[in-house]
Amino acid sequence: MKRLLVAVPAALLLALGACSDENAPAGGEPADTAANEEAATQEGSAPVELDLADAAGACPYIDSALLNSTTGEDFRFASGGPGAAEGEDAPAQLTCAVQTGEAAYPDLTLFIIGTEATVEVYEEELADGAESLDDLGEAAYWIVHTEDTGAGPALEMGWYDGGTIFEMRYTTPGGTDPAAVEGLVAGFTQIAAGIQAAHAEAAG
Repeated sequence: MKRLLVAVPAALLLALGACSDENAPAGGEPADTAANEEAATQEGSAPVELDLADAAGACPYIDSALLNSTTGEDFRFASGGPGAAEGEDAPAQLTCAVQTGEAAYPDLTLFIIGTEATVEVYEEELADGAESLDDLGEAAYWIVHTEDTGAGPALEMGWYDGGTIFEMRYTTPGGTDPAAVEGLVAGFTQIAAGIQAAHAEAAG
């Protein structure tokens, strides 16, 4: 599979809108802490102590116990809400940002958006370098980003399932070994599968 561009919801989803530029989503980047900033401005999305089910947006789809056991961190705060969208026909968007409350990193951001694009279009938009994942949606990938962003390496995982795109990014503190982040792929795949199942159940 190919490597996905870093700013997936801002760039990829514009290409995947399958409607027109007028109906493309605005903002909503999951990279780094952008989702934290967006989610915090949404009505009814003030940070809450986990239980994630009490937070808004995409937060209730995340298994907080599994997140903590996978990362070895104690995530305590979450905020989420609907992402910004333009036009009555713009696809539904949900965001969530989860933090420990002790520092900016580690953090987890989750972005969910509906699309009229097909899985083939989704796959065509992936760039070289990403690793494919089996048994997650119709198409899925992961990649570890090591760019100098002021934080440590970030594990990005995305997948397409039945007209919905999911984008998850776990950013570590500075100085984290990239190999250790790669070792989290199996655990985050379980988290992703739980998100997908919970989203499908909520959608009925």
